[in-house]
Amino acid sequence: MNDRRRHESREPSQVQRLFRQLVREWLWISLVLLPLTALLSYRAQVNLNDASPGLGALLSVGLVVCVLGLLLWRPRLALWMTLIGMAGVLLTSVGLAEIREWWSPTPAMLGMLFGYLIWNWRRLSVVLTYFGWELARLDSEPKVFPERRRAQFTGADHLQRQIMALEQAMSRTRDTRRFIADGLEYLPVATLISDPKGQILLGNRKARQLFDHALVGNDVLDQLALLGYPELSTAPRPLLSALPLLEFRDHKERSLRLERAALLPVDGDTPIGWLLSLTDLSAERAAEEQRGVLLRFLSHDLRAPHSAILALLDVHRHQAGADAPLFEQIERQVHRALDLTDGFVLLARAESETYQFQPTLFGMLVLDVLDQALPIAQQKRIELLHDMDEQSQERLVSADQGLLTRALFNLLENAIKYSPADTTIQLRVTCQDDWLRCELVDQGKGIAAEELPDLFSQYRRFSSAQGIDGVGLGLSMVKAVVDHHGGRIECRSVVDQGTTFRLELPLIIE
Repeated sequence: MNDRRRHESREPSQVQRLFRQLVREWLWISLVLLPLTALLSYRAQVNLNDASPGLGALLSVGLVVCVLGLLLWRPRLALWMTLIGMAGVLLTSVGLAEIREWWSPTPAMLGMLFGYLIWNWRRLSVVLTYFGWELARLDSEPKVFPERRRAQFTGADHLQRQIMALEQAMSRTRDTRRFIADGLEYLPVATLISDPKGQILLGNRKARQLFDHALVGNDVLDQLALLGYPELSTAPRPLLSALPLLEFRDHKERSLRLERAALLPVDGDTPIGWLLSLTDLSAERAAEEQRGVLLRFLSHDLRAPHSAILALLDVHRHQAGADAPLFEQIERQVHRALDLTDGFVLLARAESETYQFQPTLFGMLVLDVLDQALPIAQQKRIELLHDMDEQSQERLVSADQGLLTRALFNLLENAIKYSPADTTIQLRVTCQDDWLRCELVDQGKGIAAEELPDLFSQYRRFSSAQGIDGVGLGLSMVKAVVDHHGGRIECRSVVDQGTTFRLELPLIIE
């Protein structure tokens, strides 16, 4: 985008091209008028029996050249300079007559008059051409809002048609400006527009409420400093273009996040202003704090009484010397409550934004997960196989190691849970282009095709899970972790034949 803008800025604009065309036409006008003026003046001096008609013709040409040059230099004063030139021609003729030198002013005056008429005709033609180009460009641009219906001009006067079209274009521009101003005014985020130096040109309703006063004409850095922006507390202050974008707490303990965007012209990449927004994240941060409190409650306070119940059951079992059916049911329900708590906590962590990414060897995570799952697989006499090519063992992914390891373990644990005894589970890891692909293939019960779209939904239990403990949060946690890692996950399954999970993660570019 920037290269295209720089390329456009080097190209001549419409106005520059038209001006160059106008200069070329001025040269053609001069090349036509000057010989004609010289010829007419020469003939007039011959008719006056002038002994040196060439000097009279040269004087006429010189005066016309002066007026034509002034027309190009000061086009806005074309009429006055033409009249002054014609008056000068008459005075020159009168002055020469006083000393009995006869010189006809008619050719010079005609040259000036025709030069003025042709010059202004061409200038008007260029202006109308430019209007036509710009109006055509305006009509071809996408409409940002419904426009008012305007009457069409049906007359034959081209100039009047262009003037009416320009009037309609200006009306459309005013409507667009009003539309943009109203849109900014009612944005749900505090928004400021400033010039390149940081002087505020516009502040919407939310911004005025945030700063508690009018903003237009003030310096944006001064206003941010009054809010308590941390990078403005010391001198010297950074430039607005280099101001770090941070989330901070203002003097009213509101959590605010500053964002900035450059306002660029159509034909360049030098900002003509800045768009700044201050997003109030106080409600989100309060919700995150409450969520953290809830997770700590689930992780510690809620687990503690369940663990105490299990310990008391174990003590009573040893004292009684037998396993009562009631105690077994209590123990089963307590374990189920603990699994539900663990699943909810893991899902909440997976859906949060507090990931700690670092370069990671995915192969090491796979080996760690296999070690954790091996005792569970051995209890059901399930063989775990893994196949990693040499490239996948050496390439790195950006990962939160704890959450990604837990997600892989959930997948492998599900495969073991839903596979019959004496079967095989295979885990294959390969690299393709800039992606790492991990496939987990089992020989379990499979999942019906109509249930696959809801596979990663929370608290969903499928027909193949009848008789198997679970709360329906494991795959939701896996999907959340993969999404936060910028990866993809999909599932292929056939009932009574097995299931294949394919997980893809972006590799770190070497």
